[in-house]
Amino acid sequence: MFDASGTILDDILAVWKANSEAYEALGFEGIETLEEFRRRFKLPVPAFHEENGVPPGLVKLVDQRFREFYPRYSANVSIFPEVEEVLRELKGRGILLGVVSNIPTSFLKEHLKNFRVEPYFSAIVGQEDCEEQKPSPRPILIALRKLKVEPESALYVGDMEEDILAGKGARVKTCAIVREESYHPRWRLERQDPDYFISDLRGLLDIYPAI
Repeated sequence: MFDASGTILDDILAVWKANSEAYEALGFEGIETLEEFRRRFKLPVPAFHEENGVPPGLVKLVDQRFREFYPRYSANVSIFPEVEEVLRELKGRGILLGVVSNIPTSFLKEHLKNFRVEPYFSAIVGQEDCEEQKPSPRPILIALRKLKVEPESALYVGDMEEDILAGKGARVKTCAIVREESYHPRWRLERQDPDYFISDLRGLLDIYPAI
């Protein structure tokens, strides 16, 4: 199972811009630089907003504004170059594939469809498919039920600390991917002690025989 943002999709620029515009539209100070956004971003998203000074009562409104502004920047979203190759190879090996993401479900499915990778996935879990967000393990557990796979037979790949925490909470193996475009740097992922580290998804083709 894969996280989407920073793992399959290079979307951090779009997320930062839409988030900052949502803040500014409601009178809050936007995060000025991409580097600062990367340093501060965390999950679940409501906790991130509150840490940035958004009162709890306005968190839903910030999310609403984010959803309004995000399509303006979605043209900046791309798929990492090795993704389809790796998905095709893993699918060819008979491995069931899923996506577990905090991206709003409609945006997530739209991206997967536009980049022509949606058919590879037997389970897609987005923000609206679970009442909890990572680092809660529940989104991963929902995907496992859809895939009809036991946790000990599964691996979750992500680029944020909360991805690793969610995977461990669901009792699946965990794999941290560290890219220049990742949301979290390697040192943050290291402190959660994932089972594996890779620099791009091709690393999964070497890991798979050991799972």
